Amino acid sequence: MIYDCIIIGKGPAGISAGIYLKRSNWNVLAIGKDGGALEKTSKIDNYYGFSNTISGHELLEQGLEQANRLGITLETDEVIGIEKEKNFIVETRNRTYETKTVILATGTNRNTPKITGIKEFEGKGVSYCAICDAFFYRNKNVAVIGAGDYAIKEAKTLANVAKSVTILTNGDELVENRDEALDEFVIENRGIKEITGNEKVENIVLKDGENIDTEGIFIAIRNSI
Repeated sequence: MIYDCIIIGKGPAGISAGIYLKRSNWNVLAIGKDGGALEKTSKIDNYYGFSNTISGHELLEQGLEQANRLGITLETDEVIGIEKEKNFIVETRNRTYETKTVILATGTNRNTPKITGIKEFEGKGVSYCAICDAFFYRNKNVAVIGAGDYAIKEAKTLANVAKSVTILTNGDELVENRDEALDEFVIENRGIKEITGNEKVENIVLKDGENIDTEGIFIAIRNSI
């Protein structure tokens, strides 16, 4: 079979593209290996059309159910190569497909510091987007890990809702030549050893052994270009 379009990625971007193409009578296949960052998100409250809080997993499942209902073919697999012949040849770990067009909707990898506990607590107190998740930390003590303009911007966003915001540079120098006044934040320059907690984030352990109590951590390190 030759598809009209193969979409690499079956998160919201990929499935949304597939829905519009399918409604235009295109034969569409969407391939994705997992649910990406959204699948680890525990609470979503900023998406139109949901009267109650939902999880990222629920949002993904509803999108996939809609795609199935419309007749979009879905495959769980990893794409390992694309070649251009008369059409595009898309190779996955399990088989090969042919298509007239390809859409890349794979998202981006997060720039995550190598600190023990970050991956384990993603969606359980560790976030990567203040404008997305600040709402859930009203009147709570939170921390931002980062030392650049992006970290300061995230801290400013959180300051509007959080009880307190600590910026942890993890041993780096905080950016110079900044216009913002940072008196409202605690600035911590010592290195971070690990993040600990039970069901959710509770502590940031510094390399010298001191603990910083926190109810939320925002990773604010820009990806390299």
